Amino acid sequence: MDDSELTAGKEYFVKVGTKMLTGVVTDVKYKIDVNTGKHLPTGFLTKNEIAVCDILLSEKIVVDKFDAHKALGELILIDRITNMTSACGVIEDVHNNDIKNGKFSFEYNELKARGDIFEEFYYDTETLSIFKYKPEEQTYTVGDELPIKGDSYEYPENFDLLVLRDGVAIEVRDKKIANIKSIDDYNYQEVPVINGRGFEVKVNSNEEVTTFLNEYKETNEKTLGDFLNKWVKFETYRKVVFHSTN
Repeated sequence: MDDSELTAGKEYFVKVGTKMLTGVVTDVKYKIDVNTGKHLPTGFLTKNEIAVCDILLSEKIVVDKFDAHKALGELILIDRITNMTSACGVIEDVHNNDIKNGKFSFEYNELKARGDIFEEFYYDTETLSIFKYKPEEQTYTVGDELPIKGDSYEYPENFDLLVLRDGVAIEVRDKKIANIKSIDDYNYQEVPVINGRGFEVKVNSNEEVTTFLNEYKETNEKTLGDFLNKWVKFETYRKVVFHSTN
């Protein structure tokens, strides 16, 4: 409904039911020929065209498929500068990164782990807020090469990744996954240690790793902040990048 193109990476206000929040169009999967119904590959959408898109929301909300619940299955995309309606649509499918839905970043044999180390941290100049953007959900295993550099992150070629919530350790050597093991079998190997969010873990010995893991087991919602302040550092491998929708 907008004169400007709808493209992957563009941010909008998204209204679903009575809730409005920010969101990013992460992918324009294909557009639909209204005469034939044929699916046409494309990377953008122009006025009066129809497409299937993926949209990443800035927070969790209650939604539903349009066929099941009309009010929770309709959405509107609103231009963040003009506040004009840019597009409208219906929800055909719902995804999230919850482990019970099979969304993992790392898998090897029976081991599976979530990891957000490839999320981008953008500071939006219009809303004056930090927005996390994760355009791809690829699953990596032993032997795969990792994209260690992005807009807002850059990791060393050799590091160990400890995904605490899933109890998995991933060893990365020369940018490739050399091993995925249970965190109970992990030993410090004198390479940088990073947690599942991409933050430096401030350990320099196997004894410190053991203390770090033991203290994590004792954390709860009230003490997690103190634990993170003690053990991790955001800015070693991550930064926040200024971003504007103009």
